[in-house]
Amino acid sequence: MAALIAQTSAAEEWRTAQPGYSGEASAAAGTAGTARSFQFAFGRQLGGMFLSGTVMMEQSGLLTTAVQAEETHQLRLHAGYDFGPATGFVTLGGVQAETSSGSRQGPLFGLGMRFPLNRALQVTGELLHHEAGPRDGSASPRGETLSVRAAFRF
Repeated sequence: MAALIAQTSAAEEWRTAQPGYSGEASAAAGTAGTARSFQFAFGRQLGGMFLSGTVMMEQSGLLTTAVQAEETHQLRLHAGYDFGPATGFVTLGGVQAETSSGSRQGPLFGLGMRFPLNRALQVTGELLHHEAGPRDGSASPRGETLSVRAAFRF
């Protein structure tokens, strides 16, 4: 199941807060429920560079599934540079995975690229490495997550 989230801001408009809430019905392995996520982002354009931050809570999604959790809380900091037709960025942050047996924390970091297809549509791809496990050295869910997103400018 894939979700497409539309935002009212363009790639060039990093000066405003961008809150978002999405809810979708999900049916996995014979269970039905409601998956919720919340995201708040804020960014600032500084010439050809941008800095931004994102706070997220997810009960479904790529990262929540990848770290084998029921819910994740994420804090991400992004820094990027406008290379003309495309914008490249790095992501640093942390993830807290909530399960029925407790919570696990770990870092996440990655690289991404945002490319406008036309005036109204942009595509973003991001490769994240994440580790959300106990600090006692036992095995932890870790790996990479590749996400591709589309955003529409209204």
